[in-house]
Amino acid sequence: MTLRVLFVNPGRELGGAEQSLLLLLEALRERDVDPTVALFGDGPFAARLVSQTISTVFLDVPDAVRRTSRYRASRGFGATAGLAARSLPSVARLAGLVRRGGHQLVHTNGLKAHLLGGLAGRLARRPVVWHLRDFPPSGSRGRLFRAASRTLPALVFANSEAVAATLRGVPVVRLYNPVDLDRFHPDRSGAGIRAELALPDDAPLVGMVAHLTKWKGHEDFIRIALRLSEQVPGVRFLVSGGPIYETEGHEGYAESLKRRTVDLGLAGRVLFLGARDDVPEILAALDVLIHCPTAPEPFGRVVAEAMAAGRPVVAANAGGIPEIVEHDVTGLLVTPGDVGGFALAVQRLLADPALRHSLGAAGRRRAEQLFAVGPHAERVLRAYREIT
Repeated sequence: MTLRVLFVNPGRELGGAEQSLLLLLEALRERDVDPTVALFGDGPFAARLVSQTISTVFLDVPDAVRRTSRYRASRGFGATAGLAARSLPSVARLAGLVRRGGHQLVHTNGLKAHLLGGLAGRLARRPVVWHLRDFPPSGSRGRLFRAASRTLPALVFANSEAVAATLRGVPVVRLYNPVDLDRFHPDRSGAGIRAELALPDDAPLVGMVAHLTKWKGHEDFIRIALRLSEQVPGVRFLVSGGPIYETEGHEGYAESLKRRTVDLGLAGRVLFLGARDDVPEILAALDVLIHCPTAPEPFGRVVAEAMAAGRPVVAANAGGIPEIVEHDVTGLLVTPGDVGGFALAVQRLLADPALRHSLGAAGRRRAEQLFAVGPHAERVLRAYREIT
């Protein structure tokens, strides 16, 4: 019997949460699930859903709700309550969509979606699954979110043990994000990327792949690049990723990073690629991937993708990353913010091709164990059957 599920996703761009959801949607359709995705607006994610013939609808959400950001300081309980009140008409519309569409379950993907979708599910009397891929916010918003987690969802999927540990009093299942193991594969060649950047095959290339938001640590990456450029002849650096948030606090960040590289004398050595669809080829071109967020990473999707691609990673030892990267086995872990430690770890890898190969091969094996799409979808489907 076909199961109709309404997914709710707030992001318009193609971030990590959306990439993970796309893989899940495709796998669930092969398992007799009929998905519809409710979005807060049009954009690249909606275009991708349409290209994959996945049914989409747009949910009218107030701009104040859509643009509010977890990365700005909490404005107090009154402001939080005000935002919640402005969301209620959207909740009612979403509940109506659930009922009219005959959806048997609501699956939310994003912090705002959890609250709106959770309330809508209650109003429509349908079970709700939260797919938690972020740490809860701080302050009054965080208190509201944790209280809601104990009443709105029937089940929460968390993409790491670190994220799961932030909730109490609700059934939580740890479920690592999936990776397309065919698309991210060690056999891919990065020759096209190196040709595009006019880099010889033997030029050391160190990269960072992350959307442009401050907590991802781009400023630290530039400082690491400065140290390495003084120690490793001919080394080059690339930054791949663009802004994916339309929320407050993300304006002008790319331009400030580019100015910083000029100020430090790194113009021409740090190459900004912007948002790209060819991330597997970019990873294949790298000798080392750096992932240096300044705040704990809930999961670290690009780390999992680099492991699947057989590339060695140097990553921050915080959040969910230590669950997927075993130090000196599948990658190297460094204390967050330790610019010197990151530079030394990368320098060690650049000087030792055999170590790069062994870490990459071990990372691929671990990716096959942890991130395959099929088992991921089977676990989700089993949960659906348990609560419907």
